[in-house]
Amino acid sequence: MNSFRALFSAVILSFGLVEVIAQDIRPAIKIARFAGDRAAAISYTFDDNLRDQFTIAVPMLNEVGFKGTFFVIARSTPDATAPASNQKIPPRNISWEELKEMSNQGHEIANHSWSHARLTTLQAAELDDEINKAYEAISAHIGKPPLTLAFPGNASNPEVRTACLKRHVAIRTYQDAIGEKSTIDSLSAWTDKLISEKKWGVAMLHAIVQGYDQLKDPEIFRSHLKNVKRRENDIWVDTFANVARYEQERDNAKLEITGSDGNVTCVVSSSLDPQRYNIPLTLVIAASGVTSAQAKRASQELPVRIDKNTIYVDATPSTQPITIIWK
Repeated sequence: MNSFRALFSAVILSFGLVEVIAQDIRPAIKIARFAGDRAAAISYTFDDNLRDQFTIAVPMLNEVGFKGTFFVIARSTPDATAPASNQKIPPRNISWEELKEMSNQGHEIANHSWSHARLTTLQAAELDDEINKAYEAISAHIGKPPLTLAFPGNASNPEVRTACLKRHVAIRTYQDAIGEKSTIDSLSAWTDKLISEKKWGVAMLHAIVQGYDQLKDPEIFRSHLKNVKRRENDIWVDTFANVARYEQERDNAKLEITGSDGNVTCVVSSSLDPQRYNIPLTLVIAASGVTSAQAKRASQELPVRIDKNTIYVDATPSTQPITIIWK
């Protein structure tokens, strides 16, 4: 094996940068761009908590094991437990109880403001009210705070973005619409482009069969999901919050390495809040001829995968060292 012939010490990496404090030592460990060292990532996001997102889109996502992000308008979300005579919100939206069920399945319930007001037109106090009333309502009904936010109408400015990031880890600043103009071929081309350009695609959907920008046929979306499922080795599909946090952790991380060929100790540390930023990063280790590998942090076994001459280890940022042994 040629990967770690020299003993390395005090090697510090951050994403895209390598600082080596031992002459002529080139570490063969890096942090993958996306989880699993996949070429691209996709997050499926749904705006306005429209009814058929729950009845049609969620079962389609569950069928292939994908998790979506649902940006909800808090004021337009009904309470299914309230008597019908007391309901002021028409039953065309997903209810809080259904959103909680979706959250329990692993889908992300996120903030799309209190009333869907155009945030760029509001005064500071009104802006905070739109963001925070929705944040508190989602927290109370779902049992955990929303981590991300999408702007109503996708409209923002520096002041809006700053206000939204006070309580959220990420905001949706770009998106690719999936709707009435989408076809099986156009979605396949989109997927191919993401892989080719090694990018994170953020899909935005509204209505599935009835409502704003509805699909011509819901089977277009089902077919697309199955196509992406077949390409899981190339595409990481996860919620908007999870991919956003992975990117932030990756860009913030410092990787300190010591050891020798077949026996390495490394520390993957981050200055981000570990309570909110706890998505495992993928370490990629070049190890020629490797047949078996093990990774431990303290007494805990970490997920390890071997593919050809590469070891992949998944670990959340921490000051605790990781020991990786292979042969």
